[in-house]
Amino acid sequence: MANLRSGGVNRRPSPQLPAFCRTRRPITTTVRLSALQQLQWLLWLLLALQLSTILLLLAGPVPAPRRPQAGAPLAATGAAGATVLSPSQP
Repeated sequence: MANLRSGGVNRRPSPQLPAFCRTRRPITTTVRLSALQQLQWLLWLLLALQLSTILLLLAGPVPAPRRPQAGAPLAATGAAGATVLSPSQP
């Protein structure tokens, strides 16, 4: 009857915290400069992606390419790459 107290009351022993909770460790953390530079590079990349997304949203939808209709004059490409319409015949 090791758990008996002087009054004859049977009590359980109080639970103890695990060892990692009872040990004291320093609170300071060492951060390397290269880790901070990588974080800064990652933040710049994230900012660039956000800006490009905003610009795409502000640009709006791209219209579908126009298809020539039946009976319309066909377009020919000139020497400089510009589109030249052929004159309609009377």
